[in-house]
Amino acid sequence: MAVSKPPYVPTNATPGQHPNVSQDIAPSAVFLALYIAVGICHQVIFQRNRRRGHKFLMSWAMFGFSMARKGTMVLRIAWATRPNNGSVALAATIFAFLGVLVIYIVVLLMTVRVFRARQPKLGWNVWLRKGLRITYGLLLVVTLVVVPFGIANGYFKPGTKMSYICAWVTKGGVLFFFIFNMIAPTLYLLAVFLPPPTDYPPENFGTGSMRSKLIITGVSIFFTIFISGFRLGVTWAPYRPLSEPAWYDSRGIFYGIELGFELIISYMLFFVRFDRRFWVPNGSTEPGDYSRRNLDSSDQKSFELERHQLEPIHHEETKHT
Repeated sequence: MAVSKPPYVPTNATPGQHPNVSQDIAPSAVFLALYIAVGICHQVIFQRNRRRGHKFLMSWAMFGFSMARKGTMVLRIAWATRPNNGSVALAATIFAFLGVLVIYIVVLLMTVRVFRARQPKLGWNVWLRKGLRITYGLLLVVTLVVVPFGIANGYFKPGTKMSYICAWVTKGGVLFFFIFNMIAPTLYLLAVFLPPPTDYPPENFGTGSMRSKLIITGVSIFFTIFISGFRLGVTWAPYRPLSEPAWYDSRGIFYGIELGFELIISYMLFFVRFDRRFWVPNGSTEPGDYSRRNLDSSDQKSFELERHQLEPIHHEETKHT
C-alpha cells in the first residue's frame, strides 16, 4: 500500500517490479559485488596509468559508472526492506534510470575515434565536431530536465495532470537517449563501409589492430542499442498497474538485460584493456594526429616516448595470449 503523503511509491508496473526481501536481496547483492569489483578494476588501471603519465579518462568514467550502479543496488536493497518508503523508491528509480548514460557516452567516444582513424577527412570535419559538441550539450540539458521532473513525479498523486506531464517529459528524455545512441552505429557503419580515403590515408591509434577495435566497438554498440531500445519500448508502452506487470517488467529481464548487458560491456572493456587500445595522443585535432604524421621531429620524439610507455604492457598481453 502506498504511503498517504508524498513522495509516493509508484503504483504502476516498472522494470524489475517493486523489490522485496525474498526475491531481490540476493540478486541485488550479487550485482552489487560485481559492480564494485569491475569499478575497482577500472580505477586501479586509471591510477596506474596516471602515475605513468598516461591519462585515459574513459577508465575513470567507467569507475564512476560502477559507483553509480553501486548506489542503484544499495537503494534497491533498501527499497526491498522499506517497501512503503516513497523517498527510497524515488531515489532507486532515478538511479536505475540514469546510471547507464555514462556507458552511452563512452561507447560514442570510442566510435568517434574509430571513425576518425578510418575516415580522417570526414571524422575531423568541423561540422561533425560542432555537431558532437552540441549533442553532448543537449544530453546534459535533457538530463537536467528529466531528473527534476522525475523527482517531482513522486510528489504528485498518480493520475493527476502534473503526474501525466512528468511522465511525458520522461518519455521524451528516453526518446532522446535512444536517438543519442543511434549516432554511434551510424558512424560505425560509415567507418566500415565507406571506401578508404586517398587524400588522407586511414591511420591506427593505441595498441592492437584496427580490426580488434572494430570488434570491441561493434559489440559495445550492439549492447547499448539493445539497452536503450528496450528502455524506449518499455517507457512508451501503455500504462500497466502494479498487479498486472508485462513480461518486460519481470525481474529476470531487469537483472539479465538492463543490468547484465551493462556488466558485459564494463567487464569486456576492462579485460581487453581499452585504456591501451583506444588511447590517442593528447591534442589530436586533425587528420594525421592519431599517428602523429604532422609532427615535427621534436614533437615526434615526445609522441614516441608517450606511446612507448604503453608498449611493455602490450608485449606482456601478447605473451599471455
